[in-house]
Amino acid sequence: MSGNRMKYAFLLIAVFALIGYSGCILSPDEEVPQPQPKPTYKPLTDKENVIYNLQQCYKEHTISRYDELLDAGYKWHNQDETFYERAKDVEQTGKLFAAANNTYPLANLWIEKLELTIYDGTWTKIDIVDAVPCSDCWETTRDYDISARMAGGTLTYIGNDQATFIVIGIDRGGQRIYQLRHIYDLKKQPS
Repeated sequence: MSGNRMKYAFLLIAVFALIGYSGCILSPDEEVPQPQPKPTYKPLTDKENVIYNLQQCYKEHTISRYDELLDAGYKWHNQDETFYERAKDVEQTGKLFAAANNTYPLANLWIEKLELTIYDGTWTKIDIVDAVPCSDCWETTRDYDISARMAGGTLTYIGNDQATFIVIGIDRGGQRIYQLRHIYDLKKQPS
């Protein structure tokens, strides 16, 4: 009989240990990691929403949302005075997002963390864009930070400069929306 009592005692100790152990694991004092909410997008009926949505595209790595931000005549202007037409910029940004989604064909170019922050600024009305009068065109120059950490964390690219964003108001689907016409990447000016 003492052998059976010993087994029951051991079993009872094991059950209490398991309950106590799981209580520590499931303690309400510990923070349970929360899933990251999906980025939300704002309607393009306000020019500031273009900047907001651009940052959201980089959070979600969604090229279709990025494409929606660009006017048909859009151009990306590099600091070295070269530029990409709309189709080339969408292609290059699509590759960047694919690397951040770990779907780019070359795994050694995958990005484990991609972040873009565009700081607050003010809009100025402009009357001419691409040598054509424009009644609803605006520009803003803002500081930005962008970083891309390669998979494995061995290499991180960091950009901390300025960009001038030019948006154009167009009528689409019975409402006025704004899209990017130009982004000029600029060296940051000392404060």
